[in-house]
Amino acid sequence: METPVEVRRTPTTTRWQTWAELLGVLTVAQLKARYRRSLLGFLWSLIVPLFQIVVIGFVLQGLLQHRIPNYTIKFLVALIPWTFFNDSVLTACPTFMKFRDVVKKIYFPRWTLPVSVVGGAFVHFALSMIILFVVFLVVPVAFSPVFLYMIPLTLMLVVMLAGLALSFSLLHTYYQDVEYALTAILRMYFFVTPVMYPLSEIPERYQYWYMFNPMATICEGFRSITLEHRLPLPEHLIFTAVFSVLCLVIGLLLFRRMSPQLPEVL
Repeated sequence: METPVEVRRTPTTTRWQTWAELLGVLTVAQLKARYRRSLLGFLWSLIVPLFQIVVIGFVLQGLLQHRIPNYTIKFLVALIPWTFFNDSVLTACPTFMKFRDVVKKIYFPRWTLPVSVVGGAFVHFALSMIILFVVFLVVPVAFSPVFLYMIPLTLMLVVMLAGLALSFSLLHTYYQDVEYALTAILRMYFFVTPVMYPLSEIPERYQYWYMFNPMATICEGFRSITLEHRLPLPEHLIFTAVFSVLCLVIGLLLFRRMSPQLPEVL
């Protein structure tokens, strides 16, 4: 983020186009800043998930193979959206504090800072999905038109994350404890979301209600779409979609109320 950011606005440029361009510039700038002094640079975005998959997947494969066939691939499919969720929320939380000098001195659409973090995490998510499809060719997993339903699931996740990024980054400027509490909560949330285990490991009488956890619908949805070629139940999808929009609305309302005081608070 040290590199000067220039967004040119012509007479024919709309506000939405300017915002989109600024968001893109900030996303690229954050990715460059993240890997600036790294020898391997952007390759780390591929190496880290691969290493995580190999270590966690194959260790647990040995422990759970008899109970859960093809465990590694089931784990990988759910891990990718979870990592997108986890990294976006935790990285976005301290955004305004991290760039407080910029926020104090320059006026710009400040919402683009935390949302650009989600954009950067989305790039890693997209690369991980490419790796996943390569793995599907090796395993092999049959490709199906049903895979296209991952697009609306991903859209729900992006909308949810944009709202959460706005909310937590704003709250963090007032209460530094938010970052630490969020880290602890997400660690617990990981274990109540079917990432390391499939939904089938939950007692059948609880499975229906268990899927009203939005991230359970998304993670298990990725798993059921790719490996079983079926969709989550409509009510679970609707609940997750409504929850995602609600997160965004709350984030925007908080931003509208709290953002004018940001320079003074920081």
